[in-house]
Amino acid sequence: MPMTQLETMHQKAAELYENKNLDDALKIYEEIIKAIPNDEVALSCIMDIYLEKGDKFNYYLARANVNIAQNKLEYAIHDTKKALELDIDNINARRKLARLFKVDNKNLKAIDEFIKLLELSSKELDVYFELVDLYMKEGAIESAISIAKKGLEEFKDDINIKNMLAQLYFKANDYKSALEVVEDEFLKTKILLQDEQNEKANEILEKFDIKKLNNTEKKSYHILKAQYLYNIKNFEDALKEIDEYIKLATPDAISFQMKALIYEELNDEFNSHLNWGFCYKLQGKFDDAIVEFNHAYQENPNNKTVLIELANLYMQNKERFVAIEFWEKVYAIDKDEQAKEILAEFYYSEGNFEKAEQYGKIIEKKEENYSGLIDKIMEFFTKK
Repeated sequence: MPMTQLETMHQKAAELYENKNLDDALKIYEEIIKAIPNDEVALSCIMDIYLEKGDKFNYYLARANVNIAQNKLEYAIHDTKKALELDIDNINARRKLARLFKVDNKNLKAIDEFIKLLELSSKELDVYFELVDLYMKEGAIESAISIAKKGLEEFKDDINIKNMLAQLYFKANDYKSALEVVEDEFLKTKILLQDEQNEKANEILEKFDIKKLNNTEKKSYHILKAQYLYNIKNFEDALKEIDEYIKLATPDAISFQMKALIYEELNDEFNSHLNWGFCYKLQGKFDDAIVEFNHAYQENPNNKTVLIELANLYMQNKERFVAIEFWEKVYAIDKDEQAKEILAEFYYSEGNFEKAEQYGKIIEKKEENYSGLIDKIMEFFTKK
């Protein structure tokens, strides 16, 4: 919304409010909130209007919105509870309370509120997705499956619920049940491949016209094709498919993981450890990454990529002296400029100026000549 239009709406609403035309003022403030949900002036005015109208239920909900905008979640939760005390069966208030608990990372309380909401109305489609998400955060996959099944009973033709349930069955390794409900062709292919129904999966892949796929679909196609080729032990072509996948996006954990598995099958120990290292690094498993890169280092001590990865990981792990050993190995390969700069700064910080100078650090010399300084001091103190 342009600023001039916003200012005009605020001015008009303020005039209406001042003239006690509360309903019309409220409509304008609600329009402002639709465009800018965190407009605190409009939120506060809505709260004041409901107070003047004597509508305590909506006043508490409006006050909750003001507290949400100010990131005062506990106060917002308290206000929403106050509203529910006035109308215990209000679906919107119950949904607000559940989502506030969720945002405040109180997952079990959020689950309780969403379940109460479904008891009030089983036709709230969004609630089934909210509950599945919360159950998965709590590691309760069976509960997630149960609620998704209830959602499918209510919304028998909803493709999104079918695919969500299929995904849950897939995670629970129940491939038969997953295949019975899945609608998405890419997900179906993934399930078939995991269930080692390779030719059925490839039949689906062969039906796709890759030129008509969007970028996300192309990525799914190439990674699934790679998995199919891996399953039938065509490792060279599997690597080519992963490379096609990487062209569409930066390398991610799954691409490194698949390459690592392929190189294991090819008995290429170096590349297997190298790719496991990158996989764990992207997953934030830095200790595991260090282990894998060290294995790769043992296989090829002069690989610059491995040396730099180890240097950076050890530095991140606050093992500075170990990191420096690897930066020295990097520098020894080809006089790498980054390694040179890091080594110079390190030795300078350690007070080893001679070695810092060897790596190009310019040490500023003091102009003052200190020779004979002690004699001059002694002469000063012995003067009569």
